[in-house]
Amino acid sequence: MAMSDSLVRPFASVDWSEPGTPRAAGGDVYFSAEDGLAETRAVFLEGCRLETRFAAGGTIIIGELGFGTGLNFLAAWQLFDEVAPASARLHFISLEGFPLSQNDARRALSAFPALGGKADALADQWPSPLKGPHRRVFAGGRVALTVFHDTVEAALGQMDFAADAWFLDGFAPSLNGEMWSADVFAHIARLSKPGARLGTFTVAGAVRRGLAEAGFAVEKVPGFGRKRERLEGVFEGASAAPLPALPGRVAIIGGGIAAVSLVHALGLRGVTPVVIAQGGWGAGASGGLAALFTPRLEAADRPHVRATLSAFDYARALYEGVDGFHASGVVRAPSGNDGAGRLARIAAMMEGAGITAKDDGLLLECAGWIEPARILKTLAGDVPVVDARAARAEQAGSGGWRVLDGQGRVLAEADQLILASGAEALPEGLDICLPMEGLPGQTARFAYDGPPISLPMAWGHYLAPLPGGSVLAGATHERVERLTPEQAAEDIRAAVNAFDPQMGAGLGPVLEHWGAVRCVLPDRLPAAGQAVRADGSAIAGLYVLTGFGARGFAHAPLLAEHMVSLVCGEPSPLERSGAASLDPARFALRALRRQGKSAL
Repeated sequence: MAMSDSLVRPFASVDWSEPGTPRAAGGDVYFSAEDGLAETRAVFLEGCRLETRFAAGGTIIIGELGFGTGLNFLAAWQLFDEVAPASARLHFISLEGFPLSQNDARRALSAFPALGGKADALADQWPSPLKGPHRRVFAGGRVALTVFHDTVEAALGQMDFAADAWFLDGFAPSLNGEMWSADVFAHIARLSKPGARLGTFTVAGAVRRGLAEAGFAVEKVPGFGRKRERLEGVFEGASAAPLPALPGRVAIIGGGIAAVSLVHALGLRGVTPVVIAQGGWGAGASGGLAALFTPRLEAADRPHVRATLSAFDYARALYEGVDGFHASGVVRAPSGNDGAGRLARIAAMMEGAGITAKDDGLLLECAGWIEPARILKTLAGDVPVVDARAARAEQAGSGGWRVLDGQGRVLAEADQLILASGAEALPEGLDICLPMEGLPGQTARFAYDGPPISLPMAWGHYLAPLPGGSVLAGATHERVERLTPEQAAEDIRAAVNAFDPQMGAGLGPVLEHWGAVRCVLPDRLPAAGQAVRADGSAIAGLYVLTGFGARGFAHAPLLAEHMVSLVCGEPSPLERSGAASLDPARFALRALRRQGKSAL
């Protein structure tokens, strides 16, 4: 399969013939054999004057070309830890066309014991080779790493931020010319603050001239070790990238995984929102008995596919340390529209990312099952909930928002209001364009005395073994009228029996039942972004995070990171095109296009 047809970037081919010095297939080394960490500190940390910048505090953004082993990131994080004030935050944004495998990364970083637990923390959360961005959060939220897996120009074209510093650490221009093109330098300038500094090993004339034409004043300075010279530069041009804004008071309407993910993302930034949720945490569609945790799969490389796969990858890394997550793997069997041919195409496109062909279906090694209540409790922490119905929301005279209950009492006043619920919980008074609908679904836990089930199985419905010998089975898809619990149980029995009669015969009495109405949107994708009116105009201070259907636990954590990044003026963890594919404005814009109109 051609690389353009794959959703995965190929792993780097690493030459380990020289002990302790990994070398790329092209011949260049990932770091100096003499003292790679000292060289990184000299060329990048000192070259970009980062000790001074870190000590000044605030939000610091570093861009990098060539993530490699992650050594530069770890060195920057170590210095940040040593000199930055407690209120400071570091965003490190890098790209890599040929990512290392987790084993190669761990092996390479073992050469630097001075990095301590930071190297292990990075290796433990090493990003998958999926195309697109991968965010990882460290140090209780003070440090955010985002690595884009793609070609250099494709990755830079999907970024939006204003960097304080750049590490230009691609392999030598003679070995990797695309990393040093005029278009790349133009992107670096677009993504830089005035006064941003850069450091690089190379002093090639074409690189110096290209950076100068892009707006950087560059100079040669003494090199490190055997290298006679290196480059430092300062951006003297104007920046078109948005500068960060300070977050204000935030209120959230909703008590499910979308709201909890927002609370978690805001908490990483030291912000405690007011949460309004009738019934408290998990009273709605996020409060199931248990659920499968699987990625949304399509046999296509499209913006929304990359975005939802990045979201799944982030959620899995987040849940690794959370009670209630079980990384069991899941078998995906063919059914209906997901025939064996389509699943085979998906397996080919996802090779190397924890998804492989198994018989006529798929083995999702990256998947598992979850206990929703335990995950909600862990992510919510001790943030309290205003247990009330948000009956009305209105814009306040100060430009913020006021949320009222049914008696007109004020539940919250905020600068930003985020709607993180289904349509049934939306307050009145909001002139938003978002065609939400409710999709009822029910699951049940059955006693079980059938053939052994080693892994959860999904085929449109699902069956998962639980501790103690029972099984979870579901889910109904009720589009016409709501089924009674008894009808839902029979519907589920029939689905399991049609899939495997022996397993169906093994289903005993219903031990527990759960049902709720999930919020979905017409294109079955979530909405994450600023709310808009029907004419396409944005509503100041109003944001939307909803429409997850059955995949809230897979998609909400990263999309909450994206939402909070919008609110706080920070770099998004999504590609530009991925964010646009999930923007709530897409429905208003589509309607306007059908009418031959443009947005206001």
